[in-house]
Amino acid sequence: MFTDQKSVPIRRIRVIRGLFLRSMPTIADAQIALERYFGFSGFREGQAEVIQAVLDGRDVVVVMPTGGGKSLCYQLPALLSAGTTLVVSPLIALMKDQVDALAAREISATYINSSLGPAEQAARLRAVARGGYRLVYVAPERFRSPRFVESLREIEVSLFAVDEAHCISQWGHDFRPDYLRLAEAARGLGRPQVIALTATATPAVRADIGAQLGLESPASFVAGFDRHNLALRVVHCKTERERTGEAARLAAEAVGAGIIYAATRKGVEQVTEQLVRRGLRVAAYHAGLDEATRGRVQDQFMAGELKAIVATNAFGMGIDKADLRFVTHYNLPGSIEAYYQEVGRAGRDGLPSVCTLLFNYVDTRTHNFFIEGSNPPLDVIQRVYRHLLSLGVDEAELTAREIAVRVGVKNEMAVGAALVYLEKAGHLERGPVLRLLDRAPVREMRVDERELQRRAAAEQRKLREMVNYAYHEGCLRRFILKYFGDRKEVEHCHCSGCEPQEVRAAAAAPAATAAPRAANEAEHLAARKTLSCVARLDGRFGKGVVAGVLRGSRAKNIRAGGLDTLSTYGLLGEYSQDELTRLINALIVAGCVRQGGGAYPTVSLTELGREVMLDRRRVALDLEAVAADTSIEVDAGVPGEGSEPGRPRRRK
Repeated sequence: MFTDQKSVPIRRIRVIRGLFLRSMPTIADAQIALERYFGFSGFREGQAEVIQAVLDGRDVVVVMPTGGGKSLCYQLPALLSAGTTLVVSPLIALMKDQVDALAAREISATYINSSLGPAEQAARLRAVARGGYRLVYVAPERFRSPRFVESLREIEVSLFAVDEAHCISQWGHDFRPDYLRLAEAARGLGRPQVIALTATATPAVRADIGAQLGLESPASFVAGFDRHNLALRVVHCKTERERTGEAARLAAEAVGAGIIYAATRKGVEQVTEQLVRRGLRVAAYHAGLDEATRGRVQDQFMAGELKAIVATNAFGMGIDKADLRFVTHYNLPGSIEAYYQEVGRAGRDGLPSVCTLLFNYVDTRTHNFFIEGSNPPLDVIQRVYRHLLSLGVDEAELTAREIAVRVGVKNEMAVGAALVYLEKAGHLERGPVLRLLDRAPVREMRVDERELQRRAAAEQRKLREMVNYAYHEGCLRRFILKYFGDRKEVEHCHCSGCEPQEVRAAAAAPAATAAPRAANEAEHLAARKTLSCVARLDGRFGKGVVAGVLRGSRAKNIRAGGLDTLSTYGLLGEYSQDELTRLINALIVAGCVRQGGGAYPTVSLTELGREVMLDRRRVALDLEAVAADTSIEVDAGVPGEGSEPGRPRRRK
């Protein structure tokens, strides 16, 4: 069940402003910082190797699953190095939460994005230049501003971290042109060391990330893609009525909350309406809603007030709700990368969760429309460029819709994509206004038609692979792992390819797909000690704190709350954080521990758990099927009454 965790010897190191510093920091120093600032006894899969490469001064490309702890791969080096770590992230809505979480750990960090006024941005930049922050989060759009780029040159940037790095690759599933400015930005900063991180990238995308960022012989790391607590399902639906009924059943019978993804805004509204009619408490979320509505829906969902949120892929990136029990794809995603990133939002607490694709081949029509719109023929790009030249001015306030009407193109997406290609070719700069950078004749336009064709072909291949997944009759987990180049052997699989007879039963009770066994004496004793700790914490804390108390953690949040004085403190000191959270998860599945709702659930003892704690009953435990928590944001701040300590506050 458990493996012994060897302790890391504590070295004498210099401390300046509360930070560990040494001429050549080592992975042992990182281990000490991990315990002190984040409360973890050991690294997750792949983290130690990545951090060692960063400490060695190498450029690094990291592929690590959603929630697998990518952020620590640059946060720990930031604590161990001189200078500032600049973090580029597209998650503007989550930046404040991330910075608040670091502040709760007494790590100096700030963010600079469009949510701040010019005066506040300038004040923060001055503080950064004075060395006031270890980590600075910025949005990629900031690099459009020459003034912003110039101001960064006053900062000693030691590490340039690019999050969601697949956005820089045109072969990735979420290409964002603003990422193309990052290589030049890094050169303008004196070319600091670069770490690029993403959750989903094929070998081709990983190579393109390195090329686009201009990385020098980067070390490449791919952590395991496998999420064995996710039961992957494909259900073929012949009609919309059948598909809606299946989506409603999955939501109604699931043991917790989840997300239902639809391909379009119109689809989101229609599915939401149908599910509400069936008596389900769900709400719609897409980019067409105003910010206040989106914020209200997100807050309701995070607080556990909704059974499900029906959304486009605009929802989910950066969402930290660990107890999602299901993700349903009402429509076919456009790629395996997008699909696996979205299902990866389920079961981040390590408990069994169900991920179902409701497949109808008709969905490929929508994706073919998107592919045509994002990869316009050369003729459309030429027409857009010719019109901009004909205006006779260097700057123009025009939207893609206005240009589409003027040049007679029906697909507004195609015009928007044409502007992206013209910007990449150096003909214009997009922003509040379109600014022409040169007036090269149309016949000398620097857009590579072969590149357009290659990109369209690549997106078609991704769509075909997604369709192949939907029709696959074998193991769905093995299909996905093979796609990403992960050769791990698949065990204990509960996908619809391996256990087709359980497709309906698993959604109603995901834990039923597990194979629990009677606990041996050592496991039973560890379970009783764990339940005793849960009882003493009286439902005020989450699993991370329970595990920390049991293993005798010296983390600040444990000591600050006086939890190191409990009789259960250090009772299971021979076990690691992951081993203990796996045991707690097994006790939740067995019905001994109750997990609350909301974004950061607390745990409490059930009546069955009390009986087991007192050695009056025994339960079977499924220690193989459950996983340790994958979310790295676990209980790292100062404990507070009635809430999970140290968690970032929800966006207001």
